[in-house]
Amino acid sequence: MDPKTDTINWLYSLEGRGEIDKLERMDQALALLGNPHLKLRAVHIAGTKGKGSVAAMLDACLRAAGLRCGLYTKPHLVNLTERTRIDGAEMGAALMLEYIEHLRDIYDRAGLALTFFEFTVALMFLYFAEANVDIAVIETGLGGRLDSTNVVRPLVSVITPIGFDHMERLGYTIQAIAGEKGGIIKPETPVVIGARDPDARVTLTSIAAQRQSAAFMIDREFSYRSHAPAHRFDYHGLGLNLENLETSLAGPFQHENGAIALAALELLRGQGWPITEIAIRRGLAEVVWPGRFDRVWERPLVVLDCAHNELSVEALLETIDLELGPGVRPRLVFGCLEDKQWQRMAEMLGQRAKSVIITQAKPKRPLDPGKLLPHFAKWAPSRIVPEPLEAIGEVMAQSAPDDVVLVTGSVYLVGEVYPWFLERIGRRGLFPQATV
Repeated sequence: MDPKTDTINWLYSLEGRGEIDKLERMDQALALLGNPHLKLRAVHIAGTKGKGSVAAMLDACLRAAGLRCGLYTKPHLVNLTERTRIDGAEMGAALMLEYIEHLRDIYDRAGLALTFFEFTVALMFLYFAEANVDIAVIETGLGGRLDSTNVVRPLVSVITPIGFDHMERLGYTIQAIAGEKGGIIKPETPVVIGARDPDARVTLTSIAAQRQSAAFMIDREFSYRSHAPAHRFDYHGLGLNLENLETSLAGPFQHENGAIALAALELLRGQGWPITEIAIRRGLAEVVWPGRFDRVWERPLVVLDCAHNELSVEALLETIDLELGPGVRPRLVFGCLEDKQWQRMAEMLGQRAKSVIITQAKPKRPLDPGKLLPHFAKWAPSRIVPEPLEAIGEVMAQSAPDDVVLVTGSVYLVGEVYPWFLERIGRRGLFPQATV
């Protein structure tokens, strides 16, 4: 076997260890690397919906301000290197292999058996510290309190809207889920709260008060006004008031995400970071975040969207109405994981679909398409094509030039079908790859 393939296969084999809900081992793992996370100045982001978009907007604005910015998001869509980016470029594949082998040697000698996520987080912290980034934008993996990224000591914490997702891990009430997400709030460190749910707001402001952390809450310290269907919004904060901000991302929910990102930027400005209005406008106008109402083909119009819970499906349907028209009935390709709110998602999407192909994203815990079939079939002609790439081939062959094709339900599904489109436009990855 090729040594490179062997290294990557070894890394993915760590997924079999599952997730560990404690941070002591992460502290131990990072101590063996010289505690690179403590050398970083960072913004730390948790939430149910929008945290990736908020992270991408922050990164774009910070880079537009001339800062060397590291960005860590998960999961990846096409290449593992997407998760760890500096100045917009994915970590070089060859360099990532070197880091994996280096860390594997250190942890094997120490007898430390990390999970896949712990290992990739440790790699990210070391890469960003050794690259001397000015600032890092770091997205949690799942939850917050016990997430492997929660060893970082941020300049600002950010919590995006909160809803029901991963309940088996985070709890079955909004208060419980908010408590887990609010675990990233650090003592005497300001936090931006983008949650609107009243129970979530009470829980999060209570945690902030206990930790003597100033809370900046949407519709209280900052607000926005959407100009949808135009990709423009106004932002009103404590000291920053900006009109007609344009963003490259589609959907009115991105205006809310933009306001949350701007509140964090406003706090960084207050700490002395040189982030000008020009940089903010340029960053929002240039931000790229694949897989979020992502138009990857024109005739037929193909939209890939990573919506995978009730909140994000609701935002997706609102975006279809505004961007394409309320009468549009897309040909839907859908697949999701078994631990999601699949009955509710099927009901919401099925009513809008012209036809449905149910498929099965391979990674993690895919839901049996047979369970979904009756839930979609009552709304639209539905059938099962288990292999995602075959499903895409079929729907593209059946679609007229003026049809709309929508692929959604899972980040993993979007990641599996994305290469079909990239290959046809002559690209290998979603972002440029770093040259070192």
